[in-house]
Order: sequence, then C-alpha cells, then structure tokens
Amino acid sequence: MSNIICDCCANHLGNREMMERMISIAAEIGIDYVKFQSFKAKKLNSNWENFNVNYEYYKKHELSEDDHEFIIETCEKYNIKPLFTVFDLHTAKQLLLLGVESIKVASPDANNWDLINYITDNFEDVIISTGMHTKQQIKALKSLVRHKPHVRLLYCVSKYPTEMADIDFDDMLMFDGFSDHTQNLDASKKALDLGMGIIERHYTLGKYLPGRDHFLSSTPDELTELVKHRDYLVKSEAYKSRWNG
Repeated sequence: MSNIICDCCANHLGNREMMERMISIAAEIGIDYVKFQSFKAKKLNSNWENFNVNYEYYKKHELSEDDHEFIIETCEKYNIKPLFTVFDLHTAKQLLLLGVESIKVASPDANNWDLINYITDNFEDVIISTGMHTKQQIKALKSLVRHKPHVRLLYCVSKYPTEMADIDFDDMLMFDGFSDHTQNLDASKKALDLGMGIIERHYTLGKYLPGRDHFLSSTPDELTELVKHRDYLVKSEAYKSRWNG
C-alpha cells in the first residue's frame, strides 16, 4: 500500500498546540507519516536562493531538541510515524540519539554525500527528494543507494507551486514516490494510480494562516480525499486479485 506523508513545513508556526493538532488530525485521517523540518538556520546552505533574506524566517521556525522530543512522544501517543528532514550531520546525529528511525533528505542536499552516507548507514527508513538535480546527479545517487532497500527516492519538481504541465509522469516511474507541490490533488491521485509507493504533500490546518506555504498545502479535508483515493485503489486491487486468483 502506498504511504502518504504530510509535511508540516513551518505551518506549525513554532506552536506546540498547533503541532499536536496537526499530528492528531493526520493520524485520524489515516496518514502514514507526519513530517517536520529539522533545520538550524546557521547550518543551512548559504548558497540557497535568497538565503540572507530568508534567514530570519528559518531562525524563527527552528525546532529545539525539546521540540523534537515533544513531536516524537506526540506521534507515539497518536500512533503515527514521525519523519524529520535533516540538513546537517550534527542534527542527524542528535536525532539518532533520540531513537528516530525515519529520515528525509530534501532536494538541495541530494548530492551531499557525507550527509547521505551517514543517514543511509544509520537510519532504518530513508527518503530522498531529487527535485534540484540533473539526471546525471540522480544517476549517481541511485548508484550509491542501489544496494540499500531501506532508501527510497522521490520524483520532485522544486517549483512552488508546481503546475501539472511541469510534471513528467513517465520520468516519475523511475522513482519510488512523488513529492507533490501542486495546488490540488490531481497529480497526487495520478501518481497513486501509477503505483507510486509514496506521496508527499505539504500540510496545513488552514490556508488562511500566516506563512509562506499554506496556500499550496493540503487541508485535512483534502488529505482525507487523498487517503480515500489510496484506500479505494487498495480495495480495487484486492477485489481484482480475488476474482483473478
């Protein structure tokens, strides 16, 4: 069955009450992973576009070690898998000590070999997005992880928002899943229809909330619709198997 990841981005606003609401609602809907971004502003790649302009934004939405522990405990409380995107080795090592099993690498770091080697050697469940890299770079990454079945690569278009016309669904079939930055569910549903094992979408409790990602994030109602589509496909395949068996 395909896994669905909801990415809280900075949409939790650094508020633990908001974090818990997002986690509990995602669990109730039937989402598989709820993801948080474990960046430290001073450790982010300063070559990122508009980094200096955005530094204060990143700094404001950093998660402390206590925040990470709170998220892990809250996910355990609501029986949903926590997933963290890491951007530096120090944070990856801290998460390992906290007992985290599932780690995401964002597209800008898909050729950060030191980070990827450490993560793929030490964590049980690794997901890597590839939206900012050439086919040659992605080929090198695939070669690096080809004997590591716990590592899954996501097709991604690093454009916010992504238009349907930007997506190459034939190319997507060469990956394990799809990180979707479109503003509706059409692309995610088509990816599920194609058998993608992972669908990732940004997640918000309300598009009206302050912040830069809410407008392209999925609400609980939209995620419910996506889960229902996934579950319908699972039931359809089970039905076909029963009658064709």
